[in-house]
Amino acid sequence: MKTTAKDNLSLLLWALICSGSAWAFWHFSGKYGFAVLMIVALLGLVADNYRLRKLLRRAS
Repeated sequence: MKTTAKDNLSLLLWALICSGSAWAFWHFSGKYGFAVLMIVALLGLVADNYRLRKLLRRAS
């Protein structure tokens, strides 16, 4: 697969966006950053559990 300069520039741009977003998250959340991540993960698990239980009820 041939890579072009456009692909490399796009990859670099997305890397800068992701690293900037990560810096902004940790900068503005401060000492509560880990708690925020845990709450988001917990909410995701609860939502997925609810969705899977609903699928199981429909299947049985």
